[in-house]
Amino acid sequence: MEHFKALTAAEQLAAHLRKNISKGRLSGSMPGIRHLAQSLGVSSNTVTAAVEQLEHEGYLQPRGHGRRSLIVLPEGAPQHRFRVTFLPYERADIQLDYVVEIRRLLKEEGHEVDIADHSLSELGMKTARIARMVDATETDAWVVFSAPQEVLEFFVGRSKPTFALFGRFRSLPLAGTGLDKIPAFRAAIRRLIELGHRRIVLLQPKSNRLPAPARLVREALDEMELHGVKTGAYNIPDWEQTPEGLRKCLDALFGVSAPTALVFDRPNELIGAQIHLAHKNILAPRDVSLVCDDDPAFEWCQPSISCIRWQNRLWAPRVSRWVNHIAKGKDDRRQIFTKAEFVEKGSVGPVPNGK
Repeated sequence: MEHFKALTAAEQLAAHLRKNISKGRLSGSMPGIRHLAQSLGVSSNTVTAAVEQLEHEGYLQPRGHGRRSLIVLPEGAPQHRFRVTFLPYERADIQLDYVVEIRRLLKEEGHEVDIADHSLSELGMKTARIARMVDATETDAWVVFSAPQEVLEFFVGRSKPTFALFGRFRSLPLAGTGLDKIPAFRAAIRRLIELGHRRIVLLQPKSNRLPAPARLVREALDEMELHGVKTGAYNIPDWEQTPEGLRKCLDALFGVSAPTALVFDRPNELIGAQIHLAHKNILAPRDVSLVCDDDPAFEWCQPSISCIRWQNRLWAPRVSRWVNHIAKGKDDRRQIFTKAEFVEKGSVGPVPNGK
């Protein structure tokens, strides 16, 4: 068994400062003895001893009496790579083009990028399960995809900085980037109503429905009401967000008062619904109109899918800047939003005769 040596307070402080220098959180000139003592809650003697140790190791270069030491990284000293862990909504999100670009930029900047062991969907959005995984994950920061507000509130209360890549973060003290889809959503609803649709169903994820409808959903319902369409639970059904849950929800909807238009949030759900309905000879746009968030796969569909479209060129640079700021110890909670537009294509048509 190796001999155990208890570290002195000065040695512990030196290790703490050494780690921050290696991470790049401390650079330029070392803060003064008094400032370090006050900010770290230790005595000036402890700070002086730690600084002398770092000078001896080559991490600090003295510049004479009354001048602060210069922070340097000795040749051969281990450089800590800032580690960022992605927590996707679904495992397949990692393959999205803008996520691939974010990972590429971060790696080019010298950061380490990991993927969480489980996605939010796999964890059922349960904060207790998320907490167990987070506590077992060694990382410096999190990028969380499309999370509901209660999940993001959990991350606000944790010590590791978090970036919200979409999700309900607008009212939280978190950095994030998202979409302003409300004008596009309202435009899609208006167009459906112009074509005679009255039974419009929003198949939205749980995070957009509970504990209360998200603003996006409320605005869509308001647009329906504005044009004389009475809304209720029929328009935002509760459903289990699994392939089986989607099929069960569709069977229930089309078994009673069949919708004439379906509006989806996630492209994989639209494709799953399209195939399931086709087996029942329910086709778009002959029997039902379809609208969804955009996806490159839609270019291969016939008819092509009417979609909510946006430009994603700002997302990767924003996440990269945030990680660089956080890695240097800067506080960055800026939120930016990209405007979307409604693009009408072949999956939307007039309401079927008799409906």
